[in-house]
Amino acid sequence: MIPLEASGPNVVKNVHLVVSSTPRQTFYSIWIEVCHGTFRVLKVSGALGRIWDRRVWEFSTLDEAEALFARRIREKTDPGRRSPRKYSIKHLLPEKTHDGTK
Repeated sequence: MIPLEASGPNVVKNVHLVVSSTPRQTFYSIWIEVCHGTFRVLKVSGALGRIWDRRVWEFSTLDEAEALFARRIREKTDPGRRSPRKYSIKHLLPEKTHDGTK
């Protein structure tokens, strides 16, 4: 397992997904962070302890960022998805407001 990059005072939400039925330890981490008045959704994915893909989406509102965040989790954890990779939630960090309070 890789260390999570998604921590710190600017992180609003964070989830780490894994595929438990694979020897490659496939993972997908996604989080929302506040950055200079905007909201960024960042994701890293990979396997065998290595990051193979990084992506960043920037939004002007938290609602827009949360919509993408929730959609990605829903897509990855859908048991009926076409991909052979069926992710499950390894952990979900507590939700915080963008000022850092719970």
